[in-house]
Amino acid sequence: GTCDSRHYIRADAIEQVVMLELKRMARFLQSDEEVFADLLAQKTQKDIINEQKALQGELQRCTARNQKVAELYEKLYEDNVSGKVTDEWFMQLSHKYEVERMELKTKIASLNERINNLGTMQQNKDRFISAIRRFMEMQKLTAPLLRELIDEITVYETEGVGKNRSQRIMIHYKFIGYIEIPECGSNYKVDTRKGVAVEYITKSA
Repeated sequence: GTCDSRHYIRADAIEQVVMLELKRMARFLQSDEEVFADLLAQKTQKDIINEQKALQGELQRCTARNQKVAELYEKLYEDNVSGKVTDEWFMQLSHKYEVERMELKTKIASLNERINNLGTMQQNKDRFISAIRRFMEMQKLTAPLLRELIDEITVYETEGVGKNRSQRIMIHYKFIGYIEIPECGSNYKVDTRKGVAVEYITKSA
């Protein structure tokens, strides 16, 4: 595929930033594990609430539509019996409603299952802390550990010109997504080659 050159970033820059951030998390975990765990718990709980709200909203819309389809089918049947709707038209519309009803039934079941499974997200903080502990023991970033810790890394457009060029990235972690660690108010700047720096967001805008 193609890539916008303004979003290009060297692999060594990514590695440096990830190492810096994981070391910062490790220091935070070592200095106050209870506060670190509470921070992750709050993040997890917030994500659960937001996800639950979105899922329940979608479930409500699907349930309402399912009821509406049932009402439309009932009226169609009555109109067919009374002669207002031909048998051919009844067959076409009834098939359409039945297909939609089955799709809604499947979606409603899926939404209910996802809502019921939200409780498993509570375990995410423990899994993340466990992965950070393994990093602390190894003090190096291996490919398996990277896959276990990092979900994705967002690369922003390069800003500035010449020697003042900078680029921001944001790390999204497995299990918890993006999280702010309240230790450092300044963003990281990592020089990867002459004239190019990478700025890492330590706090959201």
